[in-house]
Amino acid sequence: MSRYITNPNRWVIVTESYSGLLRKGVEMLFETVSDLYRDFLSVYTMNDLDAKILEGCNVILVGKNTAAPIQKLIQDGVITPCHKAQGYSALVTDSVWNPEKQMVVIAGNDDHGAVYGCVDFCNQYCGYEIYKCGKYVDSINEQYFNTAFHEKLPKWSKISAPAVQERGIWTWGHTIYDYRGFMDNMLRLKLNELVIWNDYAPINAEDVVSYAHSLGIKLIWGFAWGWGVDCNTSAQLDDASLKKLRDDIVAKYEREYAKSNCDGIYFQSFTELHTAYIGEKLIAETVVDLVNDTAGVLLEKYPDLHIQFGLHAWSVKEHTEYIAKVDPRVYIVWENCGCFPFEGEFGDVGDDGNPGDLDATRAFVEKITVLRGKDDKFGAVLKGMLNLDWSTFIHQQPNLILGQRSKRFIQQRTQIQDRIWRFRQTNWVRHVEYVRLMVQSLLKDKDYMNIQGLVEDGMLENQIALPVAIYAETLWDCQKAGNDTLQQVMKYPCVTLVNI
Repeated sequence: MSRYITNPNRWVIVTESYSGLLRKGVEMLFETVSDLYRDFLSVYTMNDLDAKILEGCNVILVGKNTAAPIQKLIQDGVITPCHKAQGYSALVTDSVWNPEKQMVVIAGNDDHGAVYGCVDFCNQYCGYEIYKCGKYVDSINEQYFNTAFHEKLPKWSKISAPAVQERGIWTWGHTIYDYRGFMDNMLRLKLNELVIWNDYAPINAEDVVSYAHSLGIKLIWGFAWGWGVDCNTSAQLDDASLKKLRDDIVAKYEREYAKSNCDGIYFQSFTELHTAYIGEKLIAETVVDLVNDTAGVLLEKYPDLHIQFGLHAWSVKEHTEYIAKVDPRVYIVWENCGCFPFEGEFGDVGDDGNPGDLDATRAFVEKITVLRGKDDKFGAVLKGMLNLDWSTFIHQQPNLILGQRSKRFIQQRTQIQDRIWRFRQTNWVRHVEYVRLMVQSLLKDKDYMNIQGLVEDGMLENQIALPVAIYAETLWDCQKAGNDTLQQVMKYPCVTLVNI
């Protein structure tokens, strides 16, 4: 018997590597299993592994399909691989190295897939599947709540990949109070893009981007291209003013964002209005001229720059023929396209029984997704979660350190915001099927999609509120019924139900 094996029921983690993105998955596994397993949990990499460990221990094996031991399991037909981007296969079964032991295999098609497999193993299997032991395999057996990983685990298998390739959060930078905790919770929901809107770039921008990348999250900086809370009166749309605005935008990008190693920029302009005109200028036509002129200058200098145009449908809904002319290199990310979950204002007026005209919204969505062709760079923002308190809003000042607030502040702020989450939570539970149907409509004619959820001041760094979990899981799998998604995420250990 190897000197490494002392407990006959010993569990170990064997990983392809303990570096890069995969390291985050391994650490999540370690944290989750350690909460359930009362012995010490060792972690080995595949290149320094004693073969006797595989034979003498229960093994959690994690890595990509191409890793040698996983590849061998695939070749032998033990596990069926997922070959879709960001996808994974997971299996809990008897060990091939010792039939008296068990093994967990998490095999990703790529690094993201391997980590997302770890996420679902922690949330789904360790959250509730692990307790389906005994005579009735589909029922939770209470006696196993204190013996997980010390009794024989129930068998489980899953092959999964995301329906939406880019799954994001949109928020203001000053409402991120702990950027590491915020992004850690994004990873727990398999989200992979964060759009942070700022009046000015934070002075720790490079650190924020670096941490996002360590979690496999794209970081997009957002700033105004003529947007303002008073843009209906402040926007100057004569030729000279628009040229100056273009030059100011380019200068701001170069001065504040170009060196942050970000994955792109996001902007809004003067479209967030319930009117098609500012003065005598048609918003749809004028904004397209500004966008194409400004993007043309930026892309001439920075040809690989990823640019997202946050477009509010209110002001351009009847003039989409102009929007079709937006530079095809620019992603259009549509907002305010109709009823919940695009706007969600019904929650503010107390009418949570009427989410709006779903059929009309779906018809408009299916029109704009192919406005510039099936391969159009297209995105959308879903709302109905937590917004800013605009009654107390003040614009940021320069040189903010983003995401560095005290734990006491975060705890106190969470209690305050939970009062709002309680109502938002009710809306999302009641209308969860609307969310699924809307995501399906967005995907209907598209092969690639970017969807962002508006979570402003939602305390995501401290807790995962139920609506955010519903949103994230629907983007991953919009085929299952909304109630099935609801029941699934309510059982995740990382999800908080507010004031229930």
